[in-house]
Amino acid sequence: MFTIENFIHGFTNATRHYDVSIQENVLVITRVSHDYLTDEDSEETFAMIPLEQIQQLTDLLTDDCICADMMLIKRDYIEVAVQSQDRNRPSLFLRPDRGAFEINEHNYRFITSKASQEYIIALFCSFHNTPDKYDVSPMRYSARARDVITSAEDFFDVFPIYTVKITSPQRHSATELKRIFDAYIFNISYNFNVPLAVSDFTDERRFRRISTRRGGQLFPYKHYKQDLTKHYQQALATNLPFMQFLAFYHVAEFFFQSISEDEAFQLISNFITRPSFSPYKHEDVRNFYNAIKKKMRDQRDDGVWNEKTGLLLCLKRYAPDLSVLKETINRIDSTAVDYYRTTSVPFADDGKTVNFDDEAEKVYSAIRDRIYSTRNAIVHSKFGERLKYEPFKNDKQLAKEIPLIRAVAEEIIINSAERINYNFVDA
Repeated sequence: MFTIENFIHGFTNATRHYDVSIQENVLVITRVSHDYLTDEDSEETFAMIPLEQIQQLTDLLTDDCICADMMLIKRDYIEVAVQSQDRNRPSLFLRPDRGAFEINEHNYRFITSKASQEYIIALFCSFHNTPDKYDVSPMRYSARARDVITSAEDFFDVFPIYTVKITSPQRHSATELKRIFDAYIFNISYNFNVPLAVSDFTDERRFRRISTRRGGQLFPYKHYKQDLTKHYQQALATNLPFMQFLAFYHVAEFFFQSISEDEAFQLISNFITRPSFSPYKHEDVRNFYNAIKKKMRDQRDDGVWNEKTGLLLCLKRYAPDLSVLKETINRIDSTAVDYYRTTSVPFADDGKTVNFDDEAEKVYSAIRDRIYSTRNAIVHSKFGERLKYEPFKNDKQLAKEIPLIRAVAEEIIINSAERINYNFVDA
């Protein structure tokens, strides 16, 4: 696995605008740039590294080395690329010449620092059969950007990769080393408030908060329920997809209890006010009892109504026009409606597709199931479940669910509002 050929294939697959070739025992790496004024491509030499220097590094990676899931593992060593999950402080390690969070205890050594040359070699080798999935390009604006790099040390130094390195005085299984690594980064988070996760070198975690500008009126004609608008504002203020989703969900959740009670009361009222109903007919009383008993199955012993039913009722009452809901989703994200039609929620067991061309009842049920299963995957991540939401890993996928729940929340806020009684006086 750890060969020069695999390194070249992996480097080509996992970088953008770079080509690699071997010329007279020299690894030549060129960077292709596009001039948009002339609409022409040009090449410049980025690095010329003696092949023997690369060979020396691959020779260090013996048969007992494993490189998978961004982890380089030996019997007494593990090195894992990590990234900060704090979007306000994405660049956590400002001094590449020194390590962070270093520990030397019981003959174990833990340190977080720039990736080793062996790790970068192994990483690229692991990418040799995964074209166009990763992006591990060098820093474009490094100090050496104008000079041709001529040594392996300088070449690997331009990659902005930081790793946790754990050296053990004894042999451990790969599973044990992973557990030690997980415990170490948790202790960092716990003691220094620094959230770290394994880097994946894809754009899956590059969550972009959706911003929509509608150009509508600013004069307030309606009074919106403040309990709802607070959650809505909280959703817009955060960059975390799971917090956004739950804040928007709380808007709908606000009505679950009252709307379920209203439906139960309406059922009772409709039944007992029918002209054919008589409280003196045994059969009428029996039918009334059976109808109420069936309805009460949706209510728990503590009086709380079934949340899934409440969500469906809420959708039907406060988003009565599915074409308006669809258009609202389109204004938030023009690709979302098609995504919901073709793709179920990857981390939710019942995250059904939603086709707005179906009959209304089927659309409402699909929306209910998709939103509710997404909410459950976030809130109830139980051990042993086949599918569940994993923080950071599923952020990009969860972000795709935001337009739907946001549109639902907006329809609920707008359609539950009351008109403000102005006493306008014309100028």
